[in-house]
Amino acid sequence: MQITEQQHKASQKIVELISAKIGKNRAVHPATAISSCARLSGSFLFRSFNFQLANVSPGNAVLSDEANEKGHVLINFIGGMLNNLGVNINGEELEEQPVEESNLSFLDTLNLLQDKAAEIMIENKLDYEQIAYSCAVATAFIIKECQNDLAVQSGFNTAIYSFIEGSKTYPPEFPKLGSKKKSIFNFWK
Repeated sequence: MQITEQQHKASQKIVELISAKIGKNRAVHPATAISSCARLSGSFLFRSFNFQLANVSPGNAVLSDEANEKGHVLINFIGGMLNNLGVNINGEELEEQPVEESNLSFLDTLNLLQDKAAEIMIENKLDYEQIAYSCAVATAFIIKECQNDLAVQSGFNTAIYSFIEGSKTYPPEFPKLGSKKKSIFNFWK
């Protein structure tokens, strides 16, 4: 998959967002930063499916073929991004490394980050799937930057778990965007 210049710009802004909102004096808890960015990615991927769901609340699981297919592509994409960044993922060691716990729940993560991430999407004229890949690029960068504090394989496993969680969980609405909320949903019309 080819990443556009706008997607690269958005990924840099996403890294800054994670650092500002998750970090204290720019120091971040590695697993929280990785899982937060990957959850954003999965959540935007979920939104790209354009499901028309009734009686579903934020945080409810929504299983779908779309998440199984496109989520797998997203996971392969981050593996490729890590390779491009010079980070080697040893497949044999993946099974030995745990998924690390985030300091934030899924809903707390999205409530903290998704509105600003949606603004970044709009500013860069991206759709939901494009911003999902921008967040995946940002996730790969965060894994690389945190490798001294968290084993790369553990960071990758944490990202995979969080991508899946994001792509299969109904997200909260965008309550803080006010007038920008309309532009998100009418952006491509």
